[in-house]
Amino acid sequence: MDIRELEEFLAVIEHGSILGAAEQRGVAQPALSRRMRALEKSLGVQLLTRSSQGVTTTVYGALLERHARLVLRDRQQAIDELQSLRDGVQGHARVGVAPALSGLLPGAIERLSADRSGITFTVVEGTYDSLVRDLRAGEIDGAFTLLVPGEPHDGLTVHKLVEDPVLIFCRPDHHLRKKRNVPFSALAEERWAMISRPPSIIEMFRAIALAKGIEHARISVETDSLDLLKSLVSRENFLTALPRGAMRAELEQGLVASLATDGLPTLAAGFIHRQEVLPPAVELLLEEVASSVGS
Repeated sequence: MDIRELEEFLAVIEHGSILGAAEQRGVAQPALSRRMRALEKSLGVQLLTRSSQGVTTTVYGALLERHARLVLRDRQQAIDELQSLRDGVQGHARVGVAPALSGLLPGAIERLSADRSGITFTVVEGTYDSLVRDLRAGEIDGAFTLLVPGEPHDGLTVHKLVEDPVLIFCRPDHHLRKKRNVPFSALAEERWAMISRPPSIIEMFRAIALAKGIEHARISVETDSLDLLKSLVSRENFLTALPRGAMRAELEQGLVASLATDGLPTLAAGFIHRQEVLPPAVELLLEEVASSVGS
């Protein structure tokens, strides 16, 4: 199975007919039809369902389609990387970032853009789950995310960048702010809003609460929206537990405050990617971020 076969197979799917794909690729319909039959025979499965209305993929065809797109995307990435190495300053970085770490990127992107104007960026924001899914599918080249204990990194390379303490956040005028030190057990009756993805964050919080004698922590809101979580904490009487970096800007602006309590863990933040050579532009971005958090 070569590149031409994969391209022709995808063309048939995209056009919904062998005739349309043949016309688009400038080949004879009978020849393309024979090649699709030969591809099915070589694989030992039926890839396409043929009817008077056109063609659709079977379950085997859908699986091959997903892998074919990944192969062709990686092939194009290889071409882009070779051209980038040849030209020196060209390249494109496709990265994901968890909302809690979005503050790491603006400065690094600005510095890299100023030094190498030929580098461009695509940045998507998502939960740990969605970033890993996009990473494995080849939609992004890497992701800046929290490295929460218990989250799987199978088949991925992990670069730890920084350790970030987990803090309890509340609005600046919250009644608990009057206390110099707040034992965790005193938080049992408070209302909590927690980030829901990855789920291991909530599991970690419940384990800490249980260890501190709080059998049923009162989590009133679970959300995968960091913006909603910040609004609930800064404007209402909700508490939340997050790494300090997730609320750095709000702390500096005085929109939220942290409570002095004990027994909270430190979480690592890092960069994850598939076990392969990174595009040069992504390597440069990772170096910039690592340099900024290490300074």
